[in-house]
Amino acid sequence: MNSKTIRAKYLKFAILIISVSFILGAISACLPFNISIPTLDNDTIDNTAMTITTNATDGLGEFNDGYSYVYTDKTKIDGYRAGTVDYDITTHKVAKTSTNRGTQDNPYVIASVDDWNKLGANLENNVIASYGSGKYFVLANDIDFTNKTFYPIRFFDGTFYGMGYKILNATCSNWLYWNGSAAASISTTTTDGFGMFCKTTVGATIADLILENFNWSQMPSSKVLIASHGTYSAGIIGLSTGSDYLLNCHVSGNITSTLTYAHHMEGGGMVSLHYTNVAGRDITFYRCSSDTYFKSQTASSYNLVYGGILGDYRSNTCYIYDCVANVEIAGTLGGSANFIHMGIAVGLTRGALGVYENVVGTIDCIVNTVVTGGAGLTNLSISNLKLKNIYCDGKAGKTLTSKLSTKLLAPAAVATANVSNVNAVKSTSSYYATSDSLAAGVVKEHTTSSAMIFTAKTFFSATPYSNIWDVDKIGGDYTPDESPVRNFLTANVTFRNLLSGGGEEGLGIATAEYRAGDALPSPSGSYLKPNHTFRGWTMDKTGKSDPINELPTGVFGDVTLYAVWGLPDSYVNSNIKTSLSADKNIIEYDSVASITLTAKVEHTAPSSGAMTNPSVMYYWKQTTAEGTVDKGNNTTGELNLKLVKDSGEYTYAYRIKDGLEPLWYYDGDYSGNAETLTIEKGKLEHMTIKDFKISSSTVPYFGKKLEDITFTVSMFN
Repeated sequence: MNSKTIRAKYLKFAILIISVSFILGAISACLPFNISIPTLDNDTIDNTAMTITTNATDGLGEFNDGYSYVYTDKTKIDGYRAGTVDYDITTHKVAKTSTNRGTQDNPYVIASVDDWNKLGANLENNVIASYGSGKYFVLANDIDFTNKTFYPIRFFDGTFYGMGYKILNATCSNWLYWNGSAAASISTTTTDGFGMFCKTTVGATIADLILENFNWSQMPSSKVLIASHGTYSAGIIGLSTGSDYLLNCHVSGNITSTLTYAHHMEGGGMVSLHYTNVAGRDITFYRCSSDTYFKSQTASSYNLVYGGILGDYRSNTCYIYDCVANVEIAGTLGGSANFIHMGIAVGLTRGALGVYENVVGTIDCIVNTVVTGGAGLTNLSISNLKLKNIYCDGKAGKTLTSKLSTKLLAPAAVATANVSNVNAVKSTSSYYATSDSLAAGVVKEHTTSSAMIFTAKTFFSATPYSNIWDVDKIGGDYTPDESPVRNFLTANVTFRNLLSGGGEEGLGIATAEYRAGDALPSPSGSYLKPNHTFRGWTMDKTGKSDPINELPTGVFGDVTLYAVWGLPDSYVNSNIKTSLSADKNIIEYDSVASITLTAKVEHTAPSSGAMTNPSVMYYWKQTTAEGTVDKGNNTTGELNLKLVKDSGEYTYAYRIKDGLEPLWYYDGDYSGNAETLTIEKGKLEHMTIKDFKISSSTVPYFGKKLEDITFTVSMFN
């Protein structure tokens, strides 16, 4: 065999094998970069913005893992009102998006008009089963329906947390719902109610929702559900037949119709009718307010029923706590009809028990006939009514100039043992009866609305009411944002400076309440130490979260924020020096040799205002033709490299941190020339033949040409 020819074949084959290795050479200069600091991860706050992704199955949003949302908690109402718990709100942290959809850990998120329509379609098509019963939904943005078609939800039995966001400018006159592919008519034989949510069947919880500038009109005549009453229209829930909670909900808008109804027409600011034969299905309103205008007309002998909070109540118990309502009515009664059952709280009370506490409001009615059933607070047919801290002013008449004060209650008696601190504006006119069916001295009379409002402000400014009522807004122009009882889900924030060992010091900023999105104050004056520049606040004592300058969502209750400080450029330029070196810049790849990069940040203390025992964390970056790669961090400044893929250009960023004040730090980057490293593939002369043989695919025989023989060569470095 010709040895020269064999060697040529060998070399060719060896090079082909080695060619699967590669060299990463020097590349472009490294630019300064920002250090990505991990975000806070605890039960009350994250310092990151809300991230919503779309779930592929249901098309609705879901929060990022760890995000916290907040809601008024129905389990805390009694304790908060009694002063035994500090807050009536709760923050729930999204545990994992991998958990079941619709749970409190992974709620359905609605943040747009399209999301609202998908919600309705999913409820109709059983993508979300049982009309949301047992499921959780969160409104994560204001949704403006200006120039958009609003489709109400026909049936809803879930928990809907509004997070203080608004449904704005929703208008509905055709009363169609969205089934996922087309608009379909709302059947009055099954729904009966008209509102944002037309009907509840098992029960719903609606919390922290703002329905602003809504306009419902031309509600079709529904079937008569009870005693000639029908067409139940309200801002939020048309017909309630379940166990419902409306907590910290606020509405402003209009419910009008030019149709003539051949039954008693009903309407409510929040809910129109609560009616059920199932024991224990009560309805509760807490910290709600409404400013609602009603206008409609009935045929002969049929009346109108309107309430600022609830229109009509026919079953079990109704609780109304800490609510405000302004009601305006323009009614036309047909023929022999002469009743408008109306009230700032409830239009008509006929349930087993009504408990109305801390209610303020006004009612203003123009009607075409004498009103013998009008009332300031409620018209009632039961005596089992408990009233406490009621302030109301009701006026009615045929014209603007003929309106006179209405009765407080009509017509049934209420046991005086169940009544305390009821205030009303009264009239001596015979046009409207003055008797309130309450003993003398139970009702405190006021001659003017302003006098009554002054009394209300004085009363609710005292403990225990001052934590719920914003007395400055009582009697003012109503908007949801100006509601005297609106729960803005606030945080009571204390501002501190963090010291080593868990110590703290004050910064001269008073503890105060802040809402999500509010700008946070900055330290000033003597509280600014030498060489400190204020960067923002954090709750994370480790300093791993980026500082914030406004309060994020999901923060409530007693909160302590810690100042985060940086260094001025003058301090950095004078007292911090950086360097980068490599013990070698090129090696051949093997299992022994390596390159050691050494980064150094040197700190020299100035005469005053210096960092105390500063420590440094180095953050390495590698740049290659494929892009930039994080190579980790360390405190030694050394980085050891020996793999081919480690070839490239290196630089680093750093954080220098004070030992006494752990939230006083500076993020910088190496400003010298980057180190370029090349780790070559194994060289042929350094390789050893491990095995050389004729391939098993070749059948050798004497005299066969060399080019017809296939060799297998194994080499290693």
